[in-house]
Amino acid sequence: MSLVFAQALGDGRLGPLLVTEQERVINRASAIVADAPAGSSSVRVGDASPFAATDAVLVLQTQWSSGPRDAVGTWEIHRVVRVVGTTVELDSPLAHPFAMFDAQLVTLPEYTNVSVSAGAGLRAPAWNGSSGGVLALLVTGRVVNEGTFTASGAGLRGGGVREVGQQAGCPGLDVPAPLGSERGEGLARVNPLGTGRRNNDSGGGGGNCRYAGGGGGAHVGAGGEGGRSTDSERVGGSGGEPFRTAGLVLGGGGGAANGSFGQGASGGAGGGVVFLRALQVEGSGAWLADGADSLDGKGTFGPGAGGGAGGTVWLEVEDVVTQCVLSARGGNGGSSPGASAGGGGGGGRVLLRAGRVLGCPANVSAGAAGTVASLPVGAGPEGPLAPEHVGVAEVDERGRDAGYDPATVPRGPRVELLRSHSGCQCSQFPGLWLAPLGLLWLARRRR
Repeated sequence: MSLVFAQALGDGRLGPLLVTEQERVINRASAIVADAPAGSSSVRVGDASPFAATDAVLVLQTQWSSGPRDAVGTWEIHRVVRVVGTTVELDSPLAHPFAMFDAQLVTLPEYTNVSVSAGAGLRAPAWNGSSGGVLALLVTGRVVNEGTFTASGAGLRGGGVREVGQQAGCPGLDVPAPLGSERGEGLARVNPLGTGRRNNDSGGGGGNCRYAGGGGGAHVGAGGEGGRSTDSERVGGSGGEPFRTAGLVLGGGGGAANGSFGQGASGGAGGGVVFLRALQVEGSGAWLADGADSLDGKGTFGPGAGGGAGGTVWLEVEDVVTQCVLSARGGNGGSSPGASAGGGGGGGRVLLRAGRVLGCPANVSAGAAGTVASLPVGAGPEGPLAPEHVGVAEVDERGRDAGYDPATVPRGPRVELLRSHSGCQCSQFPGLWLAPLGLLWLARRRR
């Protein structure tokens, strides 16, 4: 194994991990609350308690409010030098800028080996509006997964259902409650959830009166449109806008339905992020970042809402990956016995880089549109594999000597010690400055 790859897998400081319980959470996160420009060696967070000196951390741009939209999903791995108040000092400068409240800092546990039993699993903490939604870990050895690694439904949140009377019409894109229901949460932080059938960036629009369905959330695939109102007006929530730049991206939330008498439904949450670096992966278990299905409407006055979009499954493995199941599919739109239907969520992204891949199918389809009496009543998509709505699956069998972006390589504690106590301006490429140390050691051995 190359030195750079060994560094990329961390140092295994937590030893082996055996998971026998369901939905165990191993990550904590906090929002970055001050702009961190490229070249900065520190970030300020809302809560610094999850972070400690020498720990590996993931810096992630989760949403956007200014600057380029395609900055969403940008990520880097660093080590913590020290924590002073709410400031976390890092071992090397940031390669990219990270905007306040748009980005988060996530703990990145380091294990030697990980074994997940059948029926057990690891789960991402749910996105809370400023942080979360990420299951991430580094493993120096083998991962045996017979259970699940999941961030399904842990991404951007679905819109909340609003009660509506018997009003008709309401064709506007931005309609106040109760005439319009709540939009799903999207990648754009500057646009509040709001109400009405306009989408919220990747979040699906809410259904307008009377009893229209919510739109599906989006990621790589666009969200499906919500179904028509009961008076046949096309006022269902618009599907979320797709985001097709590679990165660690949360799926958009589905828009809520417009119902009465407690019979409407809220939108499904998008899928979160599953991130792994390991030497080897075995087992027939699943790696999931699916969008959540919308709940069905409950009666004549309860339309279905939009499904959440698929999130991101990102696996980087040095050796072989065998017999796994990979999925970042969109959630299904809700159905109704007599009102309207919700749109399906768009498909997400699966990326698998490994020396060899044996039997790992990937599902990045869109969620199915909901129905009323087996009819979609205008809800989309037309099918889970419709090109506009499907996600992307990339499987790359690369050579064992392939390197990693040094900005994503966590240098070990000895490196951090050299940098912080001797003023070493060490290269980003460890081999360039470790080589002289090795020669010095050999010279001493020969004396």
